[in-house]
Amino acid sequence: MKITDLFEKKEKAPEVRPYAYITPSIGNIRTGILVLMVPQIAMLFVTHSYSSLFVLLAAVVASMAGETLNMLITKSHRFEIMSPLLQGIITGLLLPQGYSVYAVFFITLVSMLLCKYAFGGGASTWVNSAAVAVAVAYMLNTGKFPVQTLSLDVLQSKNAALNLIQDPSFSMVPLDSAVTSFLNRTVFHFFGIVIPEGYVSLFWDTGSAIPAFRFNLITMISSIILISLDLVDIWIPAVFLAVYAVLVRLCGPLLLGGGFMQGDVIMAVLTSGTLFSTLYMLQWFGTIPVTLPGKMVYGAISGIFAFLIMGCGNSSVGYAFMVLIVNLISSMIQVFESHRVRMKIENVLVPRMNAIKEAGNV
Repeated sequence: MKITDLFEKKEKAPEVRPYAYITPSIGNIRTGILVLMVPQIAMLFVTHSYSSLFVLLAAVVASMAGETLNMLITKSHRFEIMSPLLQGIITGLLLPQGYSVYAVFFITLVSMLLCKYAFGGGASTWVNSAAVAVAVAYMLNTGKFPVQTLSLDVLQSKNAALNLIQDPSFSMVPLDSAVTSFLNRTVFHFFGIVIPEGYVSLFWDTGSAIPAFRFNLITMISSIILISLDLVDIWIPAVFLAVYAVLVRLCGPLLLGGGFMQGDVIMAVLTSGTLFSTLYMLQWFGTIPVTLPGKMVYGAISGIFAFLIMGCGNSSVGYAFMVLIVNLISSMIQVFESHRVRMKIENVLVPRMNAIKEAGNV
């Protein structure tokens, strides 16, 4: 080798991957979701919620064990890490802290295997396995899930969220009073608004026994990041929240004997794990339509069923059952989408291809 060879310009190596994604890949989406779940888990350490961490760990280990068993049974050499890891985290965060870790492990393991063999695996699954695990856990031990603490009179009122934060069972964060006073002096002073103590806790940490219900502000920031990076589609959560909020506002207390247009949207959105589940569970891979009209219909139907099942909020497990119902409806929407695509191919694309072929033969 000559010394001059070191200074010669080398040819650029051929590109190994000639294709580029016009949208983020599923791997990048899962990585982004996992990164933004870290603050949720970190807050459990900060707040010394060790029982919730053990429940979370049991769910994650069970989910990974289910993936390992599936690999051994099917004799597959491909081990999926991100999908079962995310499913385990979502399941663990949606279960109450007092649930037995052994029961969590068994329920999560069976639910994951059931979804793989009964409802398809990977991208072909049409049922959210985390929703299945949460629903099964609720049916096996209802007493471990938080119960509705607000009376019928409170739910009929116009400011149900205010009554919620004034309830003795609602725990406020230590800095609630100081932060509320600061916001009233600076931000809300210009609008002539004064907010009572408790709303800061409702956004920052509700103190719920279910971790996914607690850190609404972190969930909101995560949703903004995911949507701005195109890691999460905006249409389904936007349509869902719009339909659900309108129904709660117009008809919420009316169903309970209250007045018209008196529903408390704040309580509906900030309780029941609505924000967390909408971001991480409602639009899980393979369970949603692929076209824009299909996504909008899916979001609207989800909002309707959320209102019918969860009402004005403060439901401990209603969202999971809602997801299971709309997963069934989503399958029908996807069948209709496939039919539309097939008809378009037969009626539009095939005639054009035949015309091009005939023109080339002339």
